[in-house]
Amino acid sequence: MLELTSSNIANYLISAHRISDPNPTIESLSGGVSALVFKITTPDQTFILKQACKQLRVKDHWLSDPARIEREFLFLSAFKSLALNGCLTEPLWHDNQNHVLAMSLAPAPATAWKTDLLGQIADPVRAMQAADLLAAIHNKGASLKKSFPGLLDKTIFHQLRIEPFYERLALQFPEYSARIHSLRNALLEENATLCHGDFSPKNLLLHPKGMTLVDHETAHFGDFTMDLGLFLAHLLLKCIYAKSNRSSYAELIRSFLNTYQNHVGKCELNLQQSALGHLGVVLLTRVSGTSQVDYLDDTQKQEARMLAQTLLKGDIKDWESFPPYSW
Repeated sequence: MLELTSSNIANYLISAHRISDPNPTIESLSGGVSALVFKITTPDQTFILKQACKQLRVKDHWLSDPARIEREFLFLSAFKSLALNGCLTEPLWHDNQNHVLAMSLAPAPATAWKTDLLGQIADPVRAMQAADLLAAIHNKGASLKKSFPGLLDKTIFHQLRIEPFYERLALQFPEYSARIHSLRNALLEENATLCHGDFSPKNLLLHPKGMTLVDHETAHFGDFTMDLGLFLAHLLLKCIYAKSNRSSYAELIRSFLNTYQNHVGKCELNLQQSALGHLGVVLLTRVSGTSQVDYLDDTQKQEARMLAQTLLKGDIKDWESFPPYSW
Protein backbone atom coordinates (compact mmCIF):
# COMPACT_ATOMS: atom_id res chain seq x y z
CA MET A 1 0.00 0.00 0.00
CA LEU A 2 1.36 3.39 -1.03
CA GLU A 3 0.91 5.97 1.72
CA LEU A 4 -0.10 9.22 0.09
CA THR A 5 1.76 12.44 0.84
CA SER A 6 1.66 15.90 -0.67
CA SER A 7 4.86 15.06 -2.54
CA ASN A 8 3.71 11.81 -4.21
CA ILE A 9 0.00 12.44 -4.87
CA ALA A 10 0.52 14.06 -8.28
CA ASN A 11 2.53 11.08 -9.57
CA TYR A 12 -0.01 8.66 -8.09
CA LEU A 13 -2.95 10.36 -9.81
CA ILE A 14 -1.17 10.72 -13.15
CA SER A 15 -0.02 7.09 -13.20
CA ALA A 16 -3.59 6.01 -12.39
CA HIS A 17 -4.88 8.21 -15.24
CA ARG A 18 -7.04 10.22 -12.86
CA ILE A 19 -5.57 13.62 -13.79
CA SER A 20 -3.46 14.92 -16.68
CA ASP A 21 -2.08 18.10 -15.08
CA PRO A 22 1.37 17.35 -13.55
CA ASN A 23 1.07 20.26 -11.10
CA PRO A 24 -2.26 20.03 -9.27
CA THR A 25 -2.93 22.18 -6.23
CA ILE A 26 -2.84 19.88 -3.20
CA GLU A 27 -4.30 20.97 0.13
CA SER A 28 -4.04 18.75 3.20
CA LEU A 29 -7.29 18.64 5.20
CA SER A 30 -8.17 17.25 8.59
CA GLY A 31 -8.96 13.55 8.42
CA GLY A 32 -9.60 13.11 12.11
CA VAL A 33 -7.72 10.21 13.69
CA SER A 34 -8.45 7.63 11.01
CA ALA A 35 -7.55 8.99 7.57
CA LEU A 36 -5.40 11.19 5.34
CA VAL A 37 -7.52 13.69 3.40
CA PHE A 38 -6.50 16.00 0.58
CA LYS A 39 -8.27 18.49 -1.66
CA ILE A 40 -7.05 18.18 -5.25
CA THR A 41 -7.55 21.01 -7.74
CA THR A 42 -6.67 21.04 -11.43
CA PRO A 43 -7.87 23.40 -14.20
CA ASP A 44 -10.73 21.04 -15.05
CA GLN A 45 -11.70 19.36 -11.75
CA THR A 46 -11.68 19.59 -7.96
CA PHE A 47 -12.21 16.60 -5.69
CA ILE A 48 -11.42 15.12 -2.29
CA LEU A 49 -8.95 12.27 -1.94
CA LYS A 50 -9.15 10.14 1.21
CA GLN A 51 -6.92 7.27 2.34
CA ALA A 52 -7.62 5.17 5.43
CA CYS A 53 -4.83 4.74 8.02
CA LYS A 54 -4.05 1.37 9.57
CA GLN A 55 -2.97 2.81 12.94
CA LEU A 56 -5.40 5.43 14.19
CA ARG A 57 -3.75 8.59 15.47
CA VAL A 58 -4.63 8.22 19.14
CA LYS A 59 -2.60 7.62 22.31
CA ASP A 60 -3.75 4.02 22.71
CA HIS A 61 -2.92 1.15 20.35
CA TRP A 62 -5.85 1.13 17.91
CA LEU A 63 -5.62 -0.70 14.59
CA SER A 64 -8.23 -1.02 11.86
CA ASP A 65 -8.14 -2.55 8.40
CA PRO A 66 -7.63 0.28 5.85
CA ALA A 67 -9.94 -1.66 3.52
CA ARG A 68 -12.71 0.13 5.40
CA ILE A 69 -12.45 2.86 2.77
CA GLU A 70 -14.33 0.49 0.44
CA ARG A 71 -17.22 0.52 2.92
CA GLU A 72 -17.34 4.27 2.62
CA PHE A 73 -17.56 3.94 -1.15
CA LEU A 74 -20.41 1.43 -0.79
CA PHE A 75 -22.31 3.68 1.63
CA LEU A 76 -22.04 6.68 -0.69
CA SER A 77 -23.12 4.51 -3.61
CA ALA A 78 -26.15 3.29 -1.65
CA PHE A 79 -27.39 6.82 -0.99
CA LYS A 80 -26.49 8.68 -4.19
CA SER A 81 -29.91 10.34 -4.10
CA LEU A 82 -28.86 12.19 -0.92
CA ALA A 83 -25.92 13.69 -2.79
CA LEU A 84 -28.29 15.57 -5.08
CA ASN A 85 -29.25 18.01 -2.31
CA GLY A 86 -25.79 18.10 -0.71
CA CYS A 87 -26.54 15.77 2.22
CA LEU A 88 -23.72 13.46 1.07
CA THR A 89 -20.76 13.84 -1.26
CA GLU A 90 -20.78 11.97 -4.56
CA PRO A 91 -18.42 8.97 -4.89
CA LEU A 92 -16.18 9.35 -7.94
CA TRP A 93 -13.84 6.34 -7.86
CA HIS A 94 -11.89 4.18 -5.45
CA ASP A 95 -8.63 2.23 -5.44
CA ASN A 96 -8.87 -1.05 -3.54
CA GLN A 97 -5.13 -1.74 -3.67
CA ASN A 98 -4.12 1.50 -1.92
CA HIS A 99 -7.41 2.03 -0.07
CA VAL A 100 -8.11 5.43 -1.61
CA LEU A 101 -11.48 7.06 -2.23
CA ALA A 102 -12.16 10.07 -4.45
CA MET A 103 -15.36 12.06 -3.96
CA SER A 104 -16.93 15.43 -4.63
CA LEU A 105 -16.69 18.35 -2.21
CA ALA A 106 -19.37 19.43 0.22
CA PRO A 107 -21.13 22.67 -0.76
CA ALA A 108 -19.03 25.71 0.19
CA PRO A 109 -18.54 27.32 2.59
CA ALA A 110 -18.76 24.32 4.93
CA THR A 111 -17.76 24.06 8.59
CA ALA A 112 -18.13 21.21 11.07
CA TRP A 113 -21.21 21.48 13.29
CA LYS A 114 -18.96 20.65 16.22
CA THR A 115 -17.33 24.07 15.81
CA ASP A 116 -20.67 25.85 16.19
CA LEU A 117 -21.69 23.73 19.16
CA LEU A 118 -18.44 24.43 21.00
CA GLY A 119 -18.87 28.10 20.12
CA GLN A 120 -22.13 28.29 22.09
CA ILE A 121 -24.34 28.25 18.96
CA ALA A 122 -27.29 25.93 19.61
CA ASP A 123 -29.54 26.17 16.56
CA PRO A 124 -32.54 23.78 16.78
CA VAL A 125 -32.95 23.97 12.99
CA ARG A 126 -29.62 22.18 12.64
CA ALA A 127 -30.80 19.48 15.05
CA MET A 128 -33.92 18.97 12.92
CA GLN A 129 -31.81 18.78 9.75
CA ALA A 130 -29.65 16.11 11.40
CA ALA A 131 -32.77 14.16 12.38
CA ASP A 132 -34.12 14.42 8.82
CA LEU A 133 -30.88 13.00 7.44
CA LEU A 134 -30.46 10.16 9.93
CA ALA A 135 -34.10 9.12 9.56
CA ALA A 136 -33.72 9.11 5.75
CA ILE A 137 -30.75 6.73 6.10
CA HIS A 138 -32.52 4.43 8.54
CA ASN A 139 -35.81 4.40 6.60
CA LYS A 140 -34.23 3.54 3.25
CA GLY A 141 -31.47 1.34 4.61
CA ALA A 142 -33.67 -1.67 5.34
CA SER A 143 -34.39 -2.11 1.61
CA LEU A 144 -30.73 -2.14 0.52
CA LYS A 145 -29.46 -5.49 1.86
CA LYS A 146 -29.67 -7.33 -1.47
CA SER A 147 -27.97 -4.51 -3.35
CA PHE A 148 -25.13 -3.98 -0.86
CA PRO A 149 -24.39 -7.32 0.85
CA GLY A 150 -20.83 -6.20 1.59
CA LEU A 151 -22.18 -3.93 4.32
CA LEU A 152 -23.53 -6.93 6.23
CA ASP A 153 -19.96 -7.63 7.38
CA LYS A 154 -19.23 -6.02 10.76
CA THR A 155 -15.48 -6.56 11.00
CA ILE A 156 -14.62 -2.87 10.63
CA PHE A 157 -17.44 -1.82 12.93
CA HIS A 158 -16.08 -4.25 15.52
CA GLN A 159 -12.56 -2.79 15.18
CA LEU A 160 -13.65 0.84 15.41
CA ARG A 161 -16.63 0.72 17.77
CA ILE A 162 -17.42 -2.59 19.48
CA GLU A 163 -13.92 -3.51 20.69
CA PRO A 164 -12.62 -0.05 21.75
CA PHE A 165 -15.93 1.23 23.11
CA TYR A 166 -17.89 -1.75 24.45
CA GLU A 167 -15.40 -4.52 25.15
CA ARG A 168 -12.72 -2.34 26.71
CA LEU A 169 -15.29 -0.41 28.74
CA ALA A 170 -16.77 -3.65 30.12
CA LEU A 171 -13.32 -4.61 31.40
CA GLN A 172 -12.73 -1.15 32.84
CA PHE A 173 -16.14 -0.99 34.57
CA PRO A 174 -17.06 -4.58 35.53
CA GLU A 175 -20.04 -3.35 37.56
CA TYR A 176 -21.74 -2.44 34.26
CA SER A 177 -20.38 -5.33 32.19
CA ALA A 178 -23.70 -7.21 31.99
CA ARG A 179 -25.48 -4.20 30.52
CA ILE A 180 -22.59 -3.36 28.19
CA HIS A 181 -22.31 -6.95 26.93
CA SER A 182 -26.06 -7.06 26.28
CA LEU A 183 -25.77 -3.93 24.14
CA ARG A 184 -22.66 -5.32 22.42
CA ASN A 185 -24.38 -8.59 21.56
CA ALA A 186 -27.32 -6.75 20.01
CA LEU A 187 -24.89 -4.80 17.82
CA LEU A 188 -23.46 -8.06 16.51
CA GLU A 189 -26.83 -9.80 16.05
CA GLU A 190 -29.10 -7.08 14.63
CA ASN A 191 -29.23 -6.31 10.90
CA ALA A 192 -32.42 -4.24 10.79
CA THR A 193 -31.22 -1.39 8.60
CA LEU A 194 -28.18 0.41 7.27
CA CYS A 195 -26.47 2.32 10.07
CA HIS A 196 -23.76 4.95 9.88
CA GLY A 197 -21.79 4.10 13.02
CA ASP A 198 -20.24 7.58 13.39
CA PHE A 199 -23.14 10.02 13.06
CA SER A 200 -21.75 12.93 15.08
CA PRO A 201 -21.41 16.75 14.88
CA LYS A 202 -17.77 16.53 13.78
CA ASN A 203 -18.94 14.62 10.70
CA LEU A 204 -21.80 16.98 9.84
CA LEU A 205 -20.59 19.91 7.74
CA LEU A 206 -22.83 22.98 7.83
CA HIS A 207 -23.43 25.12 4.76
CA PRO A 208 -26.18 27.47 3.51
CA LYS A 209 -28.05 24.59 1.81
CA GLY A 210 -28.18 22.43 4.94
CA MET A 211 -25.60 19.89 6.11
CA THR A 212 -23.39 17.21 4.56
CA LEU A 213 -22.55 13.96 6.33
CA VAL A 214 -18.97 12.70 5.90
CA ASP A 215 -16.80 9.78 7.15
CA HIS A 216 -18.73 6.58 6.53
CA GLU A 217 -16.07 3.95 7.33
CA THR A 218 -18.16 2.31 10.07
CA ALA A 219 -21.30 1.91 7.91
CA HIS A 220 -23.00 -1.48 8.30
CA PHE A 221 -26.35 -3.21 8.51
CA GLY A 222 -27.09 -3.34 12.21
CA ASP A 223 -28.82 -1.84 15.24
CA PHE A 224 -29.92 1.73 14.46
CA THR A 225 -30.28 2.60 18.16
CA MET A 226 -26.48 2.78 18.34
CA ASP A 227 -26.52 5.67 15.83
CA LEU A 228 -29.00 7.44 18.09
CA GLY A 229 -27.04 6.79 21.27
CA LEU A 230 -23.74 7.92 19.78
CA PHE A 231 -25.22 11.12 18.37
CA LEU A 232 -27.02 11.94 21.62
CA ALA A 233 -23.77 11.41 23.53
CA HIS A 234 -22.02 14.03 21.41
CA LEU A 235 -24.86 16.53 21.89
CA LEU A 236 -24.91 15.81 25.62
CA LEU A 237 -21.18 16.45 25.96
CA LYS A 238 -21.66 19.83 24.28
CA CYS A 239 -24.60 20.44 26.63
CA ILE A 240 -22.40 19.86 29.68
CA TYR A 241 -19.68 22.05 28.16
CA ALA A 242 -22.17 24.89 27.57
CA LYS A 243 -22.60 25.59 31.32
CA SER A 244 -25.00 28.56 31.62
CA ASN A 245 -26.35 27.96 28.09
CA ARG A 246 -27.28 24.38 28.93
CA SER A 247 -31.04 24.77 28.46
CA SER A 248 -30.57 25.70 24.80
CA TYR A 249 -28.60 22.51 24.19
CA ALA A 250 -31.16 20.41 26.05
CA GLU A 251 -33.80 21.85 23.72
CA LEU A 252 -31.56 20.94 20.82
CA ILE A 253 -31.64 17.30 21.94
CA ARG A 254 -35.43 17.34 22.28
CA SER A 255 -35.80 18.88 18.81
CA PHE A 256 -33.67 16.11 17.34
CA LEU A 257 -35.62 13.32 19.02
CA ASN A 258 -39.03 14.77 18.16
CA THR A 259 -38.11 15.28 14.51
CA TYR A 260 -36.57 11.82 14.20
CA GLN A 261 -39.72 10.22 15.60
CA ASN A 262 -41.89 12.24 13.23
CA HIS A 263 -40.10 10.51 10.35
CA VAL A 264 -39.81 6.94 11.63
CA GLY A 265 -42.81 6.69 13.96
CA LYS A 266 -42.69 6.72 17.73
CA CYS A 267 -39.93 4.40 18.92
CA GLU A 268 -41.08 1.64 21.26
CA LEU A 269 -39.90 1.75 24.86
CA ASN A 270 -37.38 -1.06 24.39
CA LEU A 271 -35.78 0.84 21.49
CA GLN A 272 -35.63 4.02 23.57
CA GLN A 273 -33.94 2.10 26.39
CA SER A 274 -31.46 0.57 23.94
CA ALA A 275 -30.56 4.02 22.59
CA LEU A 276 -30.12 5.31 26.15
CA GLY A 277 -27.85 2.37 26.92
CA HIS A 278 -25.65 3.11 23.90
CA LEU A 279 -25.65 6.75 24.99
CA GLY A 280 -24.27 5.64 28.35
CA VAL A 281 -21.53 3.55 26.74
CA VAL A 282 -20.37 6.28 24.35
CA LEU A 283 -20.59 8.96 27.02
CA LEU A 284 -18.43 6.96 29.43
CA THR A 285 -15.96 6.06 26.68
CA ARG A 286 -15.58 9.73 25.77
CA VAL A 287 -14.65 10.77 29.32
CA SER A 288 -13.01 7.66 30.77
CA GLY A 289 -12.25 5.23 27.96
CA THR A 290 -10.29 4.87 24.73
CA SER A 291 -11.49 7.97 22.89
CA GLN A 292 -11.67 10.91 25.32
CA VAL A 293 -12.80 14.44 24.48
CA ASP A 294 -10.38 17.30 25.06
CA TYR A 295 -12.76 20.19 25.83
CA LEU A 296 -14.27 19.27 29.22
CA ASP A 297 -12.70 20.19 32.53
CA ASP A 298 -12.44 17.67 35.36
CA THR A 299 -15.72 18.76 36.98
CA GLN A 300 -17.58 18.45 33.69
CA LYS A 301 -16.03 15.05 33.01
CA GLN A 302 -17.19 13.86 36.40
CA GLU A 303 -20.73 15.04 35.68
CA ALA A 304 -20.70 13.21 32.35
CA ARG A 305 -19.30 10.11 34.07
CA MET A 306 -22.04 10.08 36.69
CA LEU A 307 -24.75 10.54 34.07
CA ALA A 308 -23.30 7.71 31.99
CA GLN A 309 -23.36 5.43 35.02
CA THR A 310 -26.98 6.40 35.69
CA LEU A 311 -27.85 5.47 32.12
CA LEU A 312 -26.02 2.13 32.30
CA LYS A 313 -27.84 1.27 35.52
CA GLY A 314 -31.11 1.84 33.68
CA ASP A 315 -32.33 4.59 35.99
CA ILE A 316 -33.46 6.73 33.04
CA LYS A 317 -36.31 4.75 31.49
CA ASP A 318 -37.34 6.68 28.36
CA TRP A 319 -36.81 9.77 26.24
CA GLU A 320 -39.54 11.70 28.05
CA SER A 321 -37.22 12.13 31.03
CA PHE A 322 -34.11 12.82 28.96
CA PRO A 323 -32.46 15.21 29.11
CA PRO A 324 -33.61 16.32 32.58
CA TYR A 325 -36.05 19.24 32.32
CA SER A 326 -34.08 20.93 35.12
CA TRP A 327 -31.49 21.64 32.42
